Amino acid sequence: MRSAPVDLYALLGVSRSATAAELRRAYRQLALRHHPDRAGPDGAPLFAQIAEAYRMLSNLTARAAYDAHLFQRETLHGRQTTAAQADGGSWSVSQTGWAATWQGRLVDLLPRLTGTLEELAAAGVARVDPAGTLELDLSAAESVSGGTAIVTLPLRVPCPTCGGLASPRGVWCRRCEYEGQVTEAVPVRIPIPPAAREGHTFSVAAGRPGAPAQRVRIRIPG
Repeated sequence: MRSAPVDLYALLGVSRSATAAELRRAYRQLALRHHPDRAGPDGAPLFAQIAEAYRMLSNLTARAAYDAHLFQRETLHGRQTTAAQADGGSWSVSQTGWAATWQGRLVDLLPRLTGTLEELAAAGVARVDPAGTLELDLSAAESVSGGTAIVTLPLRVPCPTCGGLASPRGVWCRRCEYEGQVTEAVPVRIPIPPAAREGHTFSVAAGRPGAPAQRVRIRIPG
């Protein structure tokens, strides 16, 4: 019988908007507590799950895939749907607990269009126009085959410290002061349909709670 899918964020005790520093701090604290050298041999399975969760979430590409998986499972299929039912069964449970074979879910990854916005802009294949729309330059082959791009964008998201409650006339937050939001690097998974057309524009969910939907425009330079 398949076990219920593990929430990697809950396993590390962090929010889904946790920064890299917060993930690292949570992992170090849990590792010190549950490492078999301290917790004994019985702690090995849990320690393995904690290490795997951190490995996944500290990798921007893997985290983007996992966030997209959570969004799909919880929004489109309901919270009780297993990972295998939601996306083809590439998440599994090993003898030590959670095992994430996320690579199998990204067989259509477009490496040329995957990276940070700065990297892709420097390569001349991506940019954000004044209206905030992300433009991606597809090659002729990519426009025919389609695929998945993962672009890490600076997006405004609710402050993970105050939960977005801070405001000038209300709560003060040490992290965001009175804004209730912070700018974070958010990996956005962008499914590009086969036979994409020049100028095709669509919106994708950022896969991070509170993050705005991202407009994307396809360009196919001649």
